[in-house]
Amino acid sequence: MWRIEFTSSEFLPSLPEECQGNPGVYGFELAFWLSKMLASEGIVTGYPLGEDWGWMIEYSNPAEVEFTIGCSSMAEEGEGYRGVPIQWSVFIRPHTSIRQRFKGVSHNAEVQRLGQAIVAVLISAGITVASVEAAELG
Repeated sequence: MWRIEFTSSEFLPSLPEECQGNPGVYGFELAFWLSKMLASEGIVTGYPLGEDWGWMIEYSNPAEVEFTIGCSSMAEEGEGYRGVPIQWSVFIRPHTSIRQRFKGVSHNAEVQRLGQAIVAVLISAGITVASVEAAELG
């Protein structure tokens, strides 16, 4: 799994707090922007889906392996409406079947490719990435 963290005011919520997954849990604007930016790089995802922890976009590679790209703020309730930068986290997780796990199939290369693409589009938008955590998948 990859985790990318950064601070920005670029993706602050446009709808009120009660429209968010939970208080202080933002991420739709980031997920939607990321889906458009990745599509421009040839990585076509689905539209954002809401979760209680944030928003996700799903990606299926040509081998039909599915990946979740999660987008969420690390904020307090109401923090997204002050017009100041807040912390964001993006993670990438493959959906590895039991059969694939049993056979030792790894999706590390594709997770790394997705992570590098996300970091590249963030940097191209002038966003400074604070940290990248890349953990090897079993």
